[in-house]
Amino acid sequence: MTDIMLMINDRKVMVAKSELSDVLAEFEVDELAELLQYRYATPWNHGKDILEKLLYILEDILYIYSKDPDLPKEEVVRDVKLRINAKVNK
Repeated sequence: MTDIMLMINDRKVMVAKSELSDVLAEFEVDELAELLQYRYATPWNHGKDILEKLLYILEDILYIYSKDPDLPKEEVVRDVKLRINAKVNK
C-alpha cells in the first residue's frame, strides 16, 4: 500500500502521497456534500451523526488511494458512492 495523506485546506480535502508537493486530487466542500447526500440520502444539516458519515467517506478516499494512488478522481468518486473498495471495518 502507498502512504497517502488527506489534507483539509481552503475548504477542500486534498489527497496526496507522502510528499505534500504530489497532490493526487482535491475534493471541494460541494463535492463532499454531494457524496454525503448521494450515499446516505441525508441533507447536510440533518442528523447528529453527519460528521461520522463524512469521516467514513474520507476514510474510504484515503483507503482507495492508498491501494492505488494512480486512480483518477472520477473513479474514486464512483467507488465511494457505490461503496466499491470501501474499508470493511466500519
